[in-house]
Amino acid sequence: MSEIDLHHASDVGPAYFAGRWQMFRIIENVEEGVIGEFWGDAVFSPDGAGLRCVESGVLRFRGEDYHADRTALWRFPERGRIEVQYEDGRPFHDFVLDDPRAEHQCGDDRYRVSYRFHRDAWLSRWEVAGPRKDYVMTSRYRRTGAEAPPAWPEIALHG
Repeated sequence: MSEIDLHHASDVGPAYFAGRWQMFRIIENVEEGVIGEFWGDAVFSPDGAGLRCVESGVLRFRGEDYHADRTALWRFPERGRIEVQYEDGRPFHDFVLDDPRAEHQCGDDRYRVSYRFHRDAWLSRWEVAGPRKDYVMTSRYRRTGAEAPPAWPEIALHG
């Protein structure tokens, strides 16, 4: 499977994301190691202004299983740029495909994300640090029915 040429921004736009993706997420606390796992589906469907992404599945957190879901709005305001919003439309983060990284400040906690995109798979890696939070969350997405993606090296976040 080849990595998408990110200089062709149209390769990673609404048509790329639309549909159902199988997903697996690992949440690692710096002091404790793996503290959570999530597995389920992410469904990207048109909502008139872009795509609505609904993630739904099982979260195993510190040994207990919970049903979990969340919704985000993905907007594509111009070629090569993606805006991710909370379900209510408030801005969350945005990035350009030539450098698919972003930061989000929530109080004193800083969230940094990097993305990698392949033909039928992609991943996001969040590094969260602050007085109340200290964890890394890596999510892997594979288009339903596609071959398993290759092993990916860790993503280098902001220096």
